[in-house]
Amino acid sequence: MDTPLLTAKESIELSDGRTLSYSAIGPHDGVPILYFHGAIGSPPQSDPALVDAIARWRIRYLMPDRPGSGGSDSQQERRVVDFARDTEELANALGLGRFSVLGVSAGAPYALACAAAMPGRVASTAAVSAIPPWFSPRRSHRTAPHYRLALMALLSAPRAIRAIADPLLSLAQDRPDLFRRLFAVAALGGDRDLLRTSEARELAARRFLGATARGSWPMIDDFLVCRRSWGFDLEQIRSEVHLWHGLRDPVIPIAYADETRRRLRHVWPRFIKAGHFLLRSRIGEVLRPLALAVGHELDPGMPDRLAA
Repeated sequence: MDTPLLTAKESIELSDGRTLSYSAIGPHDGVPILYFHGAIGSPPQSDPALVDAIARWRIRYLMPDRPGSGGSDSQQERRVVDFARDTEELANALGLGRFSVLGVSAGAPYALACAAAMPGRVASTAAVSAIPPWFSPRRSHRTAPHYRLALMALLSAPRAIRAIADPLLSLAQDRPDLFRRLFAVAALGGDRDLLRTSEARELAARRFLGATARGSWPMIDDFLVCRRSWGFDLEQIRSEVHLWHGLRDPVIPIAYADETRRRLRHVWPRFIKAGHFLLRSRIGEVLRPLALAVGHELDPGMPDRLAA
């Protein structure tokens, strides 16, 4: 089994002149799956479970950076649905026909937006630990207190939070060891198990520090965008959606996921004993049906290989 190729950071110029950056893992002619990162971004680093899944099912794993993240230019007054248009331009530039999409946490709305905006091209969608359009930290009393207070502060005083966060991030870049300890202390419930090893904490810290290298505003702005009108309704999605959510999610309580389930037409709910950051431990299970949905269209023999 060949090790997937991690490409260097690439970019395209969008029709409005902005730059959209992305990275990719896997063979260039592999099954295309677009991954929409959470609020902290998606630096091009992979872990063994992801590499194994990509190699096993021959996936071309494409990771676009949203406005303000990575090398992508910012976009004023954007909505969730606007990034579906950016994604369509990326798919056109890369010569993609049908593809699947995967979004985690604050990235899930963007995956769902692509499913709504491109019903003829998105074969299957996975929404993992998804923030729903009606999520309100002020009313979500089952959200863990430290997450709830932080999100409420982001809504009420985003510029002030930025002024506080950016110096702390600069300090963290110089002292990553402190940040690794913070990850271990802050994890709750089902998420604590995911960060129990020094390797897992190292990976989490590296990802966070890489994603916030340009400061805290892309992360703050991403949450604010999720709290505005998305520009589409969940009921518009006609293709299949695999809805993954942790029963012990301390950020987005399971009741929100159940409401999302009720609003989707063709949904496969997977509510499991886990916390908010469940994707890393379930990445193979999440990617398999997404690859199948596209793979059998590219090659009738693909399902048999995937089942092996």
